[in-house]
Amino acid sequence: MRRRRDGLIDAHLHLQMPGLREQADSIIHEARRAGINLLIVNGTGPEDWPDVAALAERYPEVVPFFGVHPWKVNELVESGIDWETRLTEYLAQFPEAGVGEVGLDKWIRDHDIGRQKEVFHRQLIVAEKNDRPVTVHCLQAWGHLLDCLDDFSPGTPFLLHSFGGPAEMVDEFVKRGAYFSLSGYFFRPDKKEKREVFSKIPSGRLLLETDAPDMLPPAGLISKPLEGMDGKEINHPANLLRIYEAWSEESGRSLEELIASCQQNASAFLGGAVD
Repeated sequence: MRRRRDGLIDAHLHLQMPGLREQADSIIHEARRAGINLLIVNGTGPEDWPDVAALAERYPEVVPFFGVHPWKVNELVESGIDWETRLTEYLAQFPEAGVGEVGLDKWIRDHDIGRQKEVFHRQLIVAEKNDRPVTVHCLQAWGHLLDCLDDFSPGTPFLLHSFGGPAEMVDEFVKRGAYFSLSGYFFRPDKKEKREVFSKIPSGRLLLETDAPDMLPPAGLISKPLEGMDGKEINHPANLLRIYEAWSEESGRSLEELIASCQQNASAFLGGAVD
């Protein structure tokens, strides 16, 4: 199924997560009303890949990504599940799908960076063999990430979602084919330095994301309040429009120019998944 790339594009979210999945019909309806025509929905491991697949089959706006998140690596390796075969099968079922959310994370407790790098490498190999884009999560492991990309170049575009790395590494990642997505969470007053890094990113490599249901933006950017299963506020994908408007204002680019640029960038990142 080929997806449209006109309108707004949410470069990274988790519609399959509890709190969003149960309200998917109304959430997609509100996203459409906000002008969002593409949502890149990332899995985190084999247990939620069926939910990602079901959403992609139900809603034409959803581009599915299937991957093992670094937070899930330890339990997955210890389970002995043949996740690579399952991943390859999902990619065959969905020719428009990418590989993600994958990556490295030294922020979490009890991390095993060696094990994370092994699983990350294996997923990059699957992505290369199937000619699929990759969505990368990285926290406090930027040097390790560069090492992985140097040891093995996937040969396909990759997105550093909610990029929080240092400005001096932007050019190195660009050289290796990176795209970068900015989350609404970075518009919090205490995250100004994160936005300043995004001012260094080439406009042809920039995308915007919600990371819904996580990464709740500041109150001024919440156009669609949403309550999760535990009664706490979570991030609604329809907040994306305000994120676009906020970056348009901060970057000095017109909203129309920003939307058009993100459409072109998403098309380049996703390849044939959109038209």
